[in-house]
Amino acid sequence: MRIHTILITLITLFLCSAAVAGLVSANEAERKALTVQLYNVRDYAPAAQPGGLNFAVEGGKLYAGGAEGWRRLPTPIALVAGAVALHPQQAGVVYLGAANEATIYVSSDSGQSWMKIPLASQVVGGVTAIAVDGTNRLVYVGTDNDGVYRLRDVGSSMIASGHLLLDEPVEEMVAAAGVAYIRTRWQLYRAEEMGLRWVAVENLPSPATALALAQTTPPTIYVGTASSGVRASQDGVNWQPVNNGLALTPGSQLYVNSLAVDPTQPAVVYAATSLIFGSANAHTTPLGVSLSSDGGLGWSQLAAISDVAVAELLPVSGQTGALYALTEASRTPLALGSAPGMTVVAARLESRPVMGQSGTGTLAWVLAGLAAVGFALLLLEMRQHRHTFAPLGAGV
Repeated sequence: MRIHTILITLITLFLCSAAVAGLVSANEAERKALTVQLYNVRDYAPAAQPGGLNFAVEGGKLYAGGAEGWRRLPTPIALVAGAVALHPQQAGVVYLGAANEATIYVSSDSGQSWMKIPLASQVVGGVTAIAVDGTNRLVYVGTDNDGVYRLRDVGSSMIASGHLLLDEPVEEMVAAAGVAYIRTRWQLYRAEEMGLRWVAVENLPSPATALALAQTTPPTIYVGTASSGVRASQDGVNWQPVNNGLALTPGSQLYVNSLAVDPTQPAVVYAATSLIFGSANAHTTPLGVSLSSDGGLGWSQLAAISDVAVAELLPVSGQTGALYALTEASRTPLALGSAPGMTVVAARLESRPVMGQSGTGTLAWVLAGLAAVGFALLLLEMRQHRHTFAPLGAGV
């Protein structure tokens, strides 16, 4: 029976080793999951309160996070997320626009549950932008082919209270304290009578290319232009150039690719710019990203990005100089300044690990196979003993 004891001991060691190796392999897979980066960000909403969550739409899904990492949030079945916005005064209130239907969803618990708000039943298209005037309980929803919807938030639901039909997709929207602006590719619109009427802004030196709002009193609107840098206004009529430090040089045109304001620090403004030389055969040179900490009165360069133009800026709330950049070549967030990498924690593994990809996983399979061989040998040995030794009490 000694051989039985030896075999049982070996099998136990093999099985324990296989289990340990399997756990190590699982931990290795989990560590890999912890370093999955958001790579296709389509929209972003920085935290409205200090220490709050930032939200990002990536690949039709919704994520929330910050310095500690990002987590995927549950969203309604069949929803393809396209736009996200936060209530500026009520923590935890999130507005999510569908890219595959004219519908928004509202959550009061930071994205754990949702209420559906259809905009139109006969519209083919989706939501491209959302802006929230929390002071007046108004939500503006921009679409790709049906203009802008004005909704009034009454707490338990939202009531449609206006519709502006446009012949272009809405690219950007901002709103606060009775002020609202819409930017399409070729036109900028200003709300009057709190969004019941809209007028085109015609007194800019060149077409608007970027839009941002600072929640000062009254709100400050920043508009990027195609050739004259950044303009600022608090009444929507008088626009002042705020280009000191943005490298606007004689013989060139300053094109503004993107603007962003830190929601928790209204004086912190970011601008991504490019220089345009010539007219008929214009040459564009990206300059990178600049930072102003005094509301645009003065700018300093934050990051020199000269190989590709920046398409969108995503600030990290409450951290001056920390933001992400999406470029015209990639929607993968590029961390600038002190911004941490936009990595996903507790990511779901879409498939089981493939053999050969992990050394510890391979070891687990090998040890499990050896354990199976040992078990087979044990059965064979016991069978041989059963035939060799007669049962007690049997006749000879």
